[in-house]
Amino acid sequence: MSFGKIVVLLVLIHLSHCLGDTAPFLASTIYYRNTPPDPFGHYDFEFQTTNGITTKGAGNENGAVGVVQFVSLEGIPVTFSYVADANGYQPTGDQIPAIPLHVIRQLEYIRTHPPVDERRSRRW
Repeated sequence: MSFGKIVVLLVLIHLSHCLGDTAPFLASTIYYRNTPPDPFGHYDFEFQTTNGITTKGAGNENGAVGVVQFVSLEGIPVTFSYVADANGYQPTGDQIPAIPLHVIRQLEYIRTHPPVDERRSRRW
């Protein structure tokens, strides 16, 4: 799966989480433009739906950037942007919840400990 497809999948998962399990899929498309990756990995896309979802993104072999806008179930306009590169997926926006402390601790543990040798660890 290409890097761009992963980013689009993450955006759609985030939207379905924020709007409910079926809300994003009940809308029809107002506008859609997609430029698939060229031989150098450059691509871009944008779309807008009847239920207020708008997204734009672009990327290349080094990463991707984009913006997503929608209206929450409470009627609050939500906008977030993201960068996905060698440093991971980094969303920014006022409505993005803070990362819980236990998740920060888990990520720090993973960063500071060497990976497990799976083959060796399964020997009896």
